[in-house]
Amino acid sequence: MIKRGAVLVGVLSGFCLAGCNTSANQEQAYAGPGWYLEKPRAWMVYGPRIFGGPYTYDACETKRMALDAPTAERMLCIQEFAPIPKYGPY
Repeated sequence: MIKRGAVLVGVLSGFCLAGCNTSANQEQAYAGPGWYLEKPRAWMVYGPRIFGGPYTYDACETKRMALDAPTAERMLCIQEFAPIPKYGPY
C-alpha cells in the first residue's frame, strides 16, 4: 500500500511540475521588428516573457498603462529587432 502511495505521489508531482512549465518558445511570440510588451524574469538566462506586440512605442505604452498599477510597473516596452534566442537576449 505504501509503494502505491509513493508511486501516486510521484506521478501527481510530475503532472504538477509539467503544468508549471514555462518553456514556451519565445520565438513563437516574435512576429517581426517592433515594440513588445515584456516582463523581465528574475533569472536573466530565461529571457523575458512576451505579452504582446509588435506595437508602435505609443501603442505599447498605452497597453502597459491599461494594466493595474503593480503589474504595469513590472512590465516594459522593449524594441526587438530579431527573434529572442532560446535563453534570452542577455
